[in-house]
Amino acid sequence: MYLIPLPQQIAAQDGAFSIVHNTAIVLDAAQDGIDFETAKLLQQEIEKAIAIKLPIKKGLRSERNIAKNCICFEYDQMDRETEAYKLTVTPDKITISADCHRGFLYGVSTLIQLCKTSRGEIGCVDIVDEPSYANRGYLLDVSRGRVPTMDSLKAMVDRLSLYKINQLQLYMENCLCLDGFEEIWSQTDPFLPEEILYLDRYCIMRSIELVPCIATFGHLYDLLCSVSFGKYREVDDEQAGIFTWHNRMRHHTINVADPESFTLITGILDQYISLFHSNKINICCDETFDLGKGKSAGLAEKMAYGELYLSYVNKLVEYLQNKGKEVMIWGDVLQNNREMIGKLNAEVTCLNWFYDCGAQEEIFKIFADHGLKQYACPSVSGYSRLVNAYDMSFTNIKEMAELGNEYHVEGFLNTDWGDCGSINMPALNIPCMIYGAAQGWNVEDNRDFANIDQVISLVEYGDQSKNLVGLLRELSHQDIITFNDVVFFRDYKVFNQTYDQGGIYMHEKAKNKMMQVSENQLKAAVTRCAEIIKCLKQNDSTSHTDLRQQMTEYYLAARGVALMQELTLVIKQWEYGQNVHPLDTPHEIASKLESWLMDYSKDWRAVSRESELFRIKEFVWQICSILRKYNEV
Repeated sequence: MYLIPLPQQIAAQDGAFSIVHNTAIVLDAAQDGIDFETAKLLQQEIEKAIAIKLPIKKGLRSERNIAKNCICFEYDQMDRETEAYKLTVTPDKITISADCHRGFLYGVSTLIQLCKTSRGEIGCVDIVDEPSYANRGYLLDVSRGRVPTMDSLKAMVDRLSLYKINQLQLYMENCLCLDGFEEIWSQTDPFLPEEILYLDRYCIMRSIELVPCIATFGHLYDLLCSVSFGKYREVDDEQAGIFTWHNRMRHHTINVADPESFTLITGILDQYISLFHSNKINICCDETFDLGKGKSAGLAEKMAYGELYLSYVNKLVEYLQNKGKEVMIWGDVLQNNREMIGKLNAEVTCLNWFYDCGAQEEIFKIFADHGLKQYACPSVSGYSRLVNAYDMSFTNIKEMAELGNEYHVEGFLNTDWGDCGSINMPALNIPCMIYGAAQGWNVEDNRDFANIDQVISLVEYGDQSKNLVGLLRELSHQDIITFNDVVFFRDYKVFNQTYDQGGIYMHEKAKNKMMQVSENQLKAAVTRCAEIIKCLKQNDSTSHTDLRQQMTEYYLAARGVALMQELTLVIKQWEYGQNVHPLDTPHEIASKLESWLMDYSKDWRAVSRESELFRIKEFVWQICSILRKYNEV
């Protein structure tokens, strides 16, 4: 069967149930408004799939036992996980059995997929299902460039719920209207408190817990570069004050030696946490690169790095625990300071992240050995790219899901970061989002990636050829020189930023990569991108009105990837003096980039607020200026 997530137990039976115009959706008399919303979701999705709108009714179980030609919701003690459900399809009726809101929603989600792929002629089947992970989350970065519209967020919540995700985190640094912090959020197209309140309620209706997620230690660029709050910055570095996407993430750790820093952060938290029903909060506390290197250097001389780190973190945790919160932090700092893990507040959940292939069990073992709760956190691998690295993301998701399951971790949180201005368009993340949901629900699903691509193509996009996601994966293989590589080139060329990471300068690393890739490889990638665009145009999904926005983003990604390879040919010739033959002149590439930017900006505004689109526009303008100066030589 073409289902994702794959149910734990499936037993096909003879016969089929046919949805017709008078098939009724019948709720149990005891069910409330949330289950009614689930029934409405089923009604809407069936109507989209086969253009038949089913009536919704309520009835006593005694009445429904003799009913035929209906889809019945029945309360049942599952004797399993609380989110478990049974879906029984017979020739006469369909029954969804569960003992909670989420169970009914997840049974409906599976039924919707069966309806979509069978066009309402659903084969008889017995499905018994429950999740591998109790907590299955998705994290979306809304602070490093792109702030989504409320309509976009609602659509994402709907999609997440249909793939059985039950937790959403919106990573925030600067994009919420908080009293007294106007100079931080006024340039970011921020969320209003009432919008978060509305989204929180909408998530509840879709059986998703909206978990607050906010930077409180490192990654505080906007706060610590402000006139009013810059005094709380650990390091006053002139280079750190130059805005680049990399500098935003690299510096700006709060000064833990100043007691007023704690007061500042708790003041932000007090306003923030009041907007959420959730008793959880992710306070991040990751990548505190500058800790102990500036104003807290005196403390760093008296205690180890990990001890200094925990002196602040544990205090913050205790503050929030006194308010009834279950606290999460990212686990990277403690992974690098393992001798201090035992001194972390024992009730904290460590978000154990690793975003590459080759995850090792050691990263889970070190927390498990101390009895700490943890989540496994992979990535959709879309940050700093125009197209996700699907091979890396799927492998990373699978490896992390298996290791997390082996160590019985508390949850599975797939992350979608916005490095480099959130250049990656939202639709490109969807296949990775879905595969993360699939592994969080059923870690025993060992279908190969080619099969998964086909299932997602059919279920999510209605693509009868089942090749759409495969085309996106092929597009990712053409992304040889990525947007991030060109960003490092720009940062050095325009701002003289070098970024020494362990003795390796990032602009030199990007230069070496550009010089080593062959002219033929780059030209072949450009040609293949053009072929992929033709295949996308001919795909079934292009004709679906509700997929028009997503298809537009796939076209833009393919054009953008091709332009990065064409641009690299020009840089190789004009900047590095290599004997290559670019496909176009520098002036022509500049014109292509500007035309692409116009279409990209239009797409951005269709799904996101204006937010920091200006930074991407500035980047393209600077690259085009460099290209036109080449022409003058």
